Amino acid sequence: MSDTADVDLLRRFEPVLRYTHGEFFFPMAVDDYVAECDLWAVGAAGERTLLVPAGRLTLEDLATWRSRVPDRSLFLQFVQQPLSGVALAQGRERAPRPAFSAPSRLARVGVAARLIDAGFYLALLVRGTVPGGTVAAAEVKYAGIRSRNPNFTYYGRVVRHAGWTVCHYLFFYAINDWRSSFSGANDHEADWEQCFVFAEDHDDGSFTPVWFARAAHEEVGADLRCRWDDPLLQLEGDHPVIFAGAGSHAAYVELGEYLQSVPLRLPRRVQSTATAMRRFWKTTLGQGDHAASRGATPIAAVPFIDYARGDGVAVGPGQPHAWTPILIGDDVPWVTGYSGLFGLDTEDRLAGERAPAGPKWARDGRPRQSWIDPIAFAGLDATPPPGRKSEALASELRELRSSLGADRATITDLERDSQRLGVRLAAAQRAGRSRASVVGIVAERDRAVAELRVLRVRVDGTLATIDDSEAELLRVCEGDPGDPRAHLRHVVHPQDPAAIRRSRLLDVWSAISVALAVLLLGALLITRAAPWWVGLIGIAVGFVAIEALVRRRVLRLLLDLTILLAIVGAGILVYTSLVEFVALGLLAIGFVILRDNVRELRQA
Repeated sequence: MSDTADVDLLRRFEPVLRYTHGEFFFPMAVDDYVAECDLWAVGAAGERTLLVPAGRLTLEDLATWRSRVPDRSLFLQFVQQPLSGVALAQGRERAPRPAFSAPSRLARVGVAARLIDAGFYLALLVRGTVPGGTVAAAEVKYAGIRSRNPNFTYYGRVVRHAGWTVCHYLFFYAINDWRSSFSGANDHEADWEQCFVFAEDHDDGSFTPVWFARAAHEEVGADLRCRWDDPLLQLEGDHPVIFAGAGSHAAYVELGEYLQSVPLRLPRRVQSTATAMRRFWKTTLGQGDHAASRGATPIAAVPFIDYARGDGVAVGPGQPHAWTPILIGDDVPWVTGYSGLFGLDTEDRLAGERAPAGPKWARDGRPRQSWIDPIAFAGLDATPPPGRKSEALASELRELRSSLGADRATITDLERDSQRLGVRLAAAQRAGRSRASVVGIVAERDRAVAELRVLRVRVDGTLATIDDSEAELLRVCEGDPGDPRAHLRHVVHPQDPAAIRRSRLLDVWSAISVALAVLLLGALLITRAAPWWVGLIGIAVGFVAIEALVRRRVLRLLLDLTILLAIVGAGILVYTSLVEFVALGLLAIGFVILRDNVRELRQA
């Protein structure tokens, strides 16, 4: 197909993006961004060399540098001088941006999660991170670019593979300001996001959209996609609606606020012990708020909120802002020729604060799966387009029936051989033949019997598969596509708005609680007003009590304490009377054995 036809197809299914009020950075043209960047090279020893200063770099020039310095890695730098000092504190020189407000994310999780969160932010001191003031300076530069080119741009391509026609949409942002602007997990210069429409093409040249897929944090494979008739996927005509996360720009199909988490790796025994304790408390004892914990963060995870409210700028067909599409592919020099990072290389060991590479390349220089194989990226390798499904089922049935006939013929032969060998064995044994002769016949018979049993099980499975395939073929012919969500393994939903607490007192307490605990413990160690362990217990008890008060869970706290005291009391009782408990156990076991044996004796 021609480039014009590809652009028309992209236009037909291009998404509608709805942003959160407070978002400042939107999809832009890469060439405007590159023109504002320095190009740096990093040598094997970590030394950095400025290759091209900002204002002199173009996309065409960018594509040539990998071959000019093949032994060094490359990265761009959008912000050469972060805002700092009084200008940053007072907001001078910053571009005006919409105000954003939200209930505290820390108020939505417990004390343990807030402690882990504090450790996460302390780790930023030793990680490679985006310097403070970078986002503020990026706002100024981006506002200047927007004044010159206010277009909302996406990069697109059309890929045809395995019977699918894939419309691939890529969105480039100057910066990910999730941490600085929305208390998220990270900041990094440059941000690439993407989504896909998987369509089936017909002989008359028409297309039917079947699946929609998008990138969103840790979701992978089949969990990335929605079928076109999924009730959760909002459509405006043939245009899927995406709700972009504030600052993170992750794509969601449901409106709302998502409690995300960055899991921390714990030692296996610690993780398994903590999981068992949580399961015992919530499942065995039935404690905790099950409705609220359904979307709770994992054990040892840092909680963050991704705001996908959709109450801000809207871009796409029928919206106040339209898209400007730019067609790209492997034949575009900067896409294929530049594999360096598109923003500052902070050398963050966790990679969260490190800029991404381009649309085709990952940070490690390997091609992205989403670029070279979007079918696999969305977990569609084994899913034919609807028009090919009946043909695939018919072919499957032909092969199954052929295999069934061959297996049944083999079973007939093996049944005859097994019986023949059984008769031979009986004759040899009754004739008193040598042990070696008998052992050989036994081995031959056992091989035939084992193969016969395997084939009988396989035939039974083949018959069941034939039944299933015939039923599925009938459903397909009747136009029944099945459950649109059957492929999903892990479904991420936004938080229930009713579960989001909007208490100023809780917000304040959640913000100061961890710091206050650290300050009190430090003061206790300096003043030595009490033994440290006594003070630690007192701080813990006080914090648990305040937490219950501000969350209005005093009765639940009392119930939890009662259960814990009962468990501790039972443990003390067992420990102090261990011999008596063992004796009672032995008496009970002996009684049960005696009862069963006497019952059997009476039946003899």
